[in-house]
Amino acid sequence: MYTSAIRLIAVDLDGTLLNDQKEMTPRTRAALEAASAQGVEIVPATGRTVAGLPADLLAIGGVHYAITANGARMMDLVTGQAVRELYIPRDKALAAYDILSKYDCLADLFQDGQGYTTEANRAAAVRFVPDNLRAYVLNTRQTLPDLRAFIAQQERGLEKLTIFFVDEAERQRAWAEVEALGVNVVSSLPLNMEINAAGVNKGTGLLALAQQLGLPASALMALGDGGNDTAMIQAAGLGVAMGNAFPEVKAAADYVTASNNEDGAAKAIEKFVLEGKTEVL
Repeated sequence: MYTSAIRLIAVDLDGTLLNDQKEMTPRTRAALEAASAQGVEIVPATGRTVAGLPADLLAIGGVHYAITANGARMMDLVTGQAVRELYIPRDKALAAYDILSKYDCLADLFQDGQGYTTEANRAAAVRFVPDNLRAYVLNTRQTLPDLRAFIAQQERGLEKLTIFFVDEAERQRAWAEVEALGVNVVSSLPLNMEINAAGVNKGTGLLALAQQLGLPASALMALGDGGNDTAMIQAAGLGVAMGNAFPEVKAAADYVTASNNEDGAAKAIEKFVLEGKTEVL
């Protein structure tokens, strides 16, 4: 049987592996399972925390590692241990949070694989969080009385800040202010903003994992749709953008597949991994 040159598939979740109903379709599952049967590592690469990884994805045999929080935390899913953590320095996390407090937005935080929010933010989610994401957000956040006080207690720094806006101009103003702090700012969907430590992105996370596994970039395939996927798509030997991807993601990709609502991830895996076609288009 022919075996593809691709040995690892790094795949974003929202807008990529999952359709707009936040479901992994039977065709997508079958493609991942077939790739795993060929010995290919399946690696979720997401802005989510490890607590937000879908159970049906984790049930697939070839899922041993996960790149979470946009690369801030790389997890060994077999042991449940973090093998790489790159957190925002506490002073910069506090400065970013203080900037965001001036804007009309909803800011939550991630720390050590768990999401945190406040009661006020939970109540405001109906206004700020897109309908198809709201259940995920509410179900993966623990409630704290004061997020700023929590950040101030984190001597190791902060995993990630994740923010939702309702106004694009407001988001752009906040983005410019926060970015001036020297942190990494990206977006995974319209009207959101995600803050990590400088230099932290899915691309550096993917290359770090590949080095750990002894894999060259040419053996890596990455699929994504949002701005936080761009670095990963550029880092992989084969970068695939979804049909619904941001324009800059498509521009960075080697190939554009169908949308997340048209089994685009499955179609790309079938084409480049399961049929032995690994040429870059």
